[in-house]
Amino acid sequence: MGKSYQKKQEKRKEGKRERENRRFASVRFHSPARPLTLLALVALCILLLLSGCRSKVSLLGQAQAAWDRGDYQAATGHYEDFLKTAPSPEQAANVHFEVAKIYYLNLKQYDRAAEHYIRLIEDFPQFPKREQAYHQLAECFELTKKPREAISEYESLLIAFPDTPDRRKIRLAIADLYNDYDQSQALVEYQKVVKDAPYDELSEKAYLRIGGVRYVRGNFEEAIPVYEAVDQNTKDPIIRRQARERLADCYEGMVNYDKAVDILEHTESDPNDPGYLQKRIEGIRERQKTRKLIQPAPTPE
Repeated sequence: MGKSYQKKQEKRKEGKRERENRRFASVRFHSPARPLTLLALVALCILLLLSGCRSKVSLLGQAQAAWDRGDYQAATGHYEDFLKTAPSPEQAANVHFEVAKIYYLNLKQYDRAAEHYIRLIEDFPQFPKREQAYHQLAECFELTKKPREAISEYESLLIAFPDTPDRRKIRLAIADLYNDYDQSQALVEYQKVVKDAPYDELSEKAYLRIGGVRYVRGNFEEAIPVYEAVDQNTKDPIIRRQARERLADCYEGMVNYDKAVDILEHTESDPNDPGYLQKRIEGIRERQKTRKLIQPAPTPE
């Protein structure tokens, strides 16, 4: 019994030692795995972050390099890939602006440019060059023969930037767009350009267009003071000659042939066509004679 008891005790001790060895092995080989795994995850995140940053920087560098060598299609491709990398709002706004300019100025792909200008205007209201984006978006619509869309963007620009120094210039652009399909509204817009404004280049253009619309409509009396304003104020001899010729047209339209001839006789000739005015005068006198010939005879009393 003593030996049997002793053997049992020895087996218990051996079992205890085996359990302690296994526990020690577990602690020795497995417990450090936790901190190592955490460090590995942190390192992986840092590597991915750095890789993403390098990728973004690389795309911007490639875009700039492509632009420098004149490969504008490649430049837009790199910029648009950059926009897919979730850049910061400031980066995204700047890249949208640069891509739009390339499509607009270099590639002449106005629809694509418009897409980026619209995103820029709608998504980044604090972008410092937003006014320029509005202007170029409107011009893109002009170039794609979409006058109503262009007018809408110009009007939005004036609402967003009511104190812009280009207000009258923009209003003139709006008037020119209306002139293609709604001359009544065009006249309203041209009047806004000249109202309470000194005579300048913008006024001059607006006056000439007002006169043109009124002349085409046969409103000669209303066109005359407009052309007279240009004649009296312009510093450009070519513009003065054009205004005086239109004045003569108006008086001829009113059957005041003598006045039309008088204006042309006191108009400076075009150096490139010195005989033109004399031909005009002869033509007016000829029409005057013809009109007198076809006048009905007076009815006898």
